[in-house]
Amino acid sequence: LRHVGTKVGFSDLGPQISIAAPGGNCINTSPGSPCLYPILAATDVGSQGPAGSGWTDSYHITVGPSFASPLVAGVAALMVSQRPALTAAEVRIAMQASARPFPQTGGDNGPGDATAVAQCRAPQSGVDQLQCYCTTALCGAGMLDAGAAVAAVSGPLARVEVSAASPTAGQPVTLLGSGSVGNAGSAVTRYEWSLVAGSGIVNGFDSATNAATATLTPNAAGSFTVRLTVTDVSGATDTASTLVSVVAAPVPPAATPPTSSGGGGGGATSLLWVLGVLLAVALLHTCQLLQARARRAPPR
Repeated sequence: LRHVGTKVGFSDLGPQISIAAPGGNCINTSPGSPCLYPILAATDVGSQGPAGSGWTDSYHITVGPSFASPLVAGVAALMVSQRPALTAAEVRIAMQASARPFPQTGGDNGPGDATAVAQCRAPQSGVDQLQCYCTTALCGAGMLDAGAAVAAVSGPLARVEVSAASPTAGQPVTLLGSGSVGNAGSAVTRYEWSLVAGSGIVNGFDSATNAATATLTPNAAGSFTVRLTVTDVSGATDTASTLVSVVAAPVPPAATPPTSSGGGGGGATSLLWVLGVLLAVALLHTCQLLQARARRAPPR
């Protein structure tokens, strides 16, 4: 960003950006004039090797995204020093949530240039965007605020975990808040669960809502959102919300129909049945022949 919070000309932009930070800029254009808004940074005064410590200034300037990025890394380090148990995702969430909004006025294009500063637009091949007013869709969540980011992780920290990797409709889902921590490592003294949005698949909790864990049962596939508010021994609170996605219950396999004895030659069982019938017919015919001969034979 420039000194007034607009995107500086040499910076990139796009939906992949997470957060914005100062990169410095020189609004003057005359040769040999001092840079009005550089990043003042520690440096080494040697030209070909280490020669001693020094500082950059308006003539020996430092500007660019190469300085915005270390500012973000430094704030992340301060946050972790305040709360060592923070995960990378929690650092990112707190840093973005505490960012300052982008300004939409106050920019200019330098002395003698009355052209209005434009709104930033989505990147387009062959189109060079210089200074522009940022939006959260193109420049990240906002402007980095070091003090607010550290303060955001200085109190208790609510954490929500889902016991199952893929919750299934019709099966209980257990929510875990036991990973929550109080300020400076103190104990959490109160848990409060609530259902933010059930999307019609969850109507309420199956368990109590004032314990470290809570249980509910979705009745169909979809998603729902739960919220956990924790309170530590000092009375400070923090809230975390989690979207839970539910998959449909597996469909049981269809029953296999019995093997038919007709058509297509049948199976082994039908063949034995046919052979039995033929044998019975043959025996019956033999008996009938024997009886007929006995009737024709003369008496002795």
